[in-house]
Amino acid sequence: MRTTLDSLYTLYSARLAAAAAAELAEIGADPIEDTDDVTQEVWLYALQLLVLPEPEHAWPVLTTLLDQAIAALEASRHMEFPAGLDRPGVRRMPPVPLAALPSADTFYPSSAAAA
Repeated sequence: MRTTLDSLYTLYSARLAAAAAAELAEIGADPIEDTDDVTQEVWLYALQLLVLPEPEHAWPVLTTLLDQAIAALEASRHMEFPAGLDRPGVRRMPPVPLAALPSADTFYPSSAAAA
C-alpha cells in the first residue's frame, strides 16, 4: 500500500504536536501560540519530500522536519529590521488618501483661454 500524507497525518499529528510543544517550551517560545504554526510547517515540508516514508519509518523523518521548522522559527525571531521598516506581514491601516492634485489647467493653460 502506498503511503499518503493523509495517512501519516492521521497516525502522527497528535504526537507531532506534543513533540513540537515540548521543544518550543525548551527554547522559550510560547508552546500554545506557536505549536500550530510549527506543525503546519512540518506538514508542508513533508509535502515537499519526493517520497513519503513508510508509516513505520516516518517518525524519525518527521522529527527531523520538526527540527528544521523550529530552527526556521528561531531564525525568524532573531532577524533584525532597520528602524522605520515594518516586519514582513505586519498589517496596517491603508494610507491616508493624497490631497487632490491641482488641475492640469494650472500647469498647462488651455488653448481656449490663451486665445
